[in-house]
Amino acid sequence: MNGLQPLLLLSVLGLSACGTTSNAPEPSPLPVVVSKVKPTIQWRNSVGGATDYRFQPAASGDLIAAVGGSNELSLIERASGSKRWQIKLDKEVAGGVGISGGVIAVGTISGEVIVFDLAGKKTWSAQVTSEIISAPVVSDDFVVVRSGDGKISTFSAATGELKWIYQRPQPALLLRNYAPPVVADGVVYLGQAAGRLTAISIADGRVLWEAPVSLPRGASELERVTDIVSPPVVRGDVVCAVAFQGRVACLGAKQGNLLWTREISSWSGLAIDEQQVYITDSKGQVNAFEKSTGRSLWRQEALAHRSVSAPAILGGNVVVGDYAGYLHVLAADDGRLLGLLATDGGRIYVAPQSDGTQAIVQTAKGSILLLSAQ
Repeated sequence: MNGLQPLLLLSVLGLSACGTTSNAPEPSPLPVVVSKVKPTIQWRNSVGGATDYRFQPAASGDLIAAVGGSNELSLIERASGSKRWQIKLDKEVAGGVGISGGVIAVGTISGEVIVFDLAGKKTWSAQVTSEIISAPVVSDDFVVVRSGDGKISTFSAATGELKWIYQRPQPALLLRNYAPPVVADGVVYLGQAAGRLTAISIADGRVLWEAPVSLPRGASELERVTDIVSPPVVRGDVVCAVAFQGRVACLGAKQGNLLWTREISSWSGLAIDEQQVYITDSKGQVNAFEKSTGRSLWRQEALAHRSVSAPAILGGNVVVGDYAGYLHVLAADDGRLLGLLATDGGRIYVAPQSDGTQAIVQTAKGSILLLSAQ
């Protein structure tokens, strides 16, 4: 498909399918940019290509964990990019990797969560009820796993003991959801089918609140699909989420009270800084909204149909990846294109993992890069 995003990834009563169109729009040409801002590549390494899954590296302190398409799990030194170790798994990894506090967790296509210590020794494994296609989240001494049937299973990170399961009824037609839950301040934030955002206590699985981000609309079942298929983002006391064929909404993180909502469709996701919310929409255009009011600020259309990733914030600018392995740097204030950086030609499915000054990027060809702001 020349790197084009599939139109829909659907799961119907447990069966999955990939729907595409032969007349999908051609990607916009690569913008001609006189680079004023270009991230610096500190190092690069390889963990093996993975065209079938949206693998994303995970960082904790001075370590980075990553998986590749050959089912190899690597632990990488952040400072140098050298591998502390790499191990070959005997199960097909589909859900990526999570790391925190000396615990590394991966999820498999057969629904097994496998946990390792920092020496690469397996400490425990557990079975969930369906395939794991989103990365496990390690936080607050728990491992939180989302399975393909929509359930959230939470385990003790130390022992593997199952602590609680959350589930709600799923519609017959829904998008295949690669988005992991997000944990902040002891709360699991979960974007769901039918445009629902749910906050759950990580300690005991209690639902703290649930709110609609978007409501189903339209005459047909396809038109009424409005799932949240990208991770919610928490910034201070605000949590924002965006739905496919729906809306973006920002809510109070503690109570779920609606702050504002705007019409936009996205499967890629969003990023937040102190002042603004940035969203890659379903056409690959990058949009910015005022964080406090939701007022539309700008839209960059030059990257349309390039299968653009969710945004990340790096050095005060906005960075996105595309299907051809390019990283594009946009000005946060008006969206103008500031710079362009080629990687290895492999698609960048997910947003660079950024702490504001450095970002980690993984491509579909298996390259891992550490970038720093110029």
